[in-house]
Amino acid sequence: MYKRLLVAVLAILAVPVIAGEFVVRDAYIRGLPPGQTVTAAFMTLDNGLDSDCKLVGASSPLAGSAEVHAHSHHGGTMSMRPVPSLLIPSGEQLRLAPGGYHLMLFGVQDALKDGDEYSIRLLFEGCSEVEIKAPVRSVLSEGNSR
Repeated sequence: MYKRLLVAVLAILAVPVIAGEFVVRDAYIRGLPPGQTVTAAFMTLDNGLDSDCKLVGASSPLAGSAEVHAHSHHGGTMSMRPVPSLLIPSGEQLRLAPGGYHLMLFGVQDALKDGDEYSIRLLFEGCSEVEIKAPVRSVLSEGNSR
């Protein structure tokens, strides 16, 4: 009996640990007044995988194009610039938030109504692409929890 128990325990221990998941949380698209054709998307990227992931781009049927951007502050002036990629190391998270890293969505033709949802495809190097649904959140409610 002990021999069978030992074999069962060893078999369980020999099974490789299943890697975690890559999870996108708290995603939203900034809602802007009608007529605006550029907006931004924000979210938290949790890399529970055993490998690093590098965000290299995004796409959405909402926008003609999408880019990964960063805010920077130099000499009292704030500016935005595209960045080629953002590294999310294994076991860590990266927050895309107003005033920091974010996705810029260009060529938006739809009127963005609070609560409407749009898909965004996140493109990675070293990890599989991820498709999410992100609700529109009015710029007036940014920072308020829902």
